[in-house]
Amino acid sequence: MKILFIGNSRLGDAILSTSILRKYNKKKNKITVICSPLSKDVYLGFKAVTKIIPISKKKYSKHWLEAYLKLDSYTWDLIIDLRNTVISRLLRKKNLFRYKVGYTNLHRVIELHHLIKEKKILGPKVLTSSNIKILAKKTIKQLEINNHTLAIAPFTNWKRKNWPLENYEKLAKKLLISKTLKFNKILLLGSNNEFDQCEVLKDKIKIKGVFNLAGKIDILVIYEIIRKCKLFIGNDSGLTHLSAASGTLTLGLFGPSREQNYSPWGKNSFFIRTPKSYEELVNNKEYNRFDPSSLMTSLSVESVYEKCLEIIR
Repeated sequence: MKILFIGNSRLGDAILSTSILRKYNKKKNKITVICSPLSKDVYLGFKAVTKIIPISKKKYSKHWLEAYLKLDSYTWDLIIDLRNTVISRLLRKKNLFRYKVGYTNLHRVIELHHLIKEKKILGPKVLTSSNIKILAKKTIKQLEINNHTLAIAPFTNWKRKNWPLENYEKLAKKLLISKTLKFNKILLLGSNNEFDQCEVLKDKIKIKGVFNLAGKIDILVIYEIIRKCKLFIGNDSGLTHLSAASGTLTLGLFGPSREQNYSPWGKNSFFIRTPKSYEELVNNKEYNRFDPSSLMTSLSVESVYEKCLEIIR
């Protein structure tokens, strides 16, 4: 089958969408993916994906015209449109699954399976090549990453979802001295834009075994590195979903986002949220989406620490 997969722009959504892409990852299929430059690497390891068209957002939705012009001109056997775009309306196709945004209490992974009318639920998965594994192995050996390593992704693309930096500092110190958890080093993860902020956190922790990898390593290599860690802690972000897909013990911190829709998926995935619900945080007169202050301040260091103990035990 010739399949067009119009994927998500954000990394987390793209990782969750791999749960349904796995269904079509067969030799007989040829899949073309349209996605953002940020999420394109997520699809590289799928053998059925023969073409990836990364597009950046442009004024007047010109990016969709750009993508349209790069597509092969034939009738598609199937189009899966997770962005509800004009492209899926214009192209010739035999079958179409178009995702329309609407609030439900279902997890995004389950929603996507309902979209393609698939009862068997597959979890998100990121596939990597032997070359990626070799690159990851070099860093793993150099930094001596092992089952006593903690990975932390302290930032997101929306400041209101960020747990305060001082809380991450206190938690990191508490975890490092814990005789139960036995961590001996910490990896700080994030984008290139978050490197300086991670450096601040590194300086605050003031322990030699803290390494700032933000923006230094490709996302697929980070995936292989996380697989070797004992525990990952992060806000509701793409890296948290990446960790969950790797199978590593993952703890997501939630506040102004719905855990019922976006909690990390998998048997080794867990979440903890602020005492206040999503509705209590955002459905009030004082709420301002563009305010830079955190809505995660009520989530205590002690409660996150106790959750870590619970997960490890």
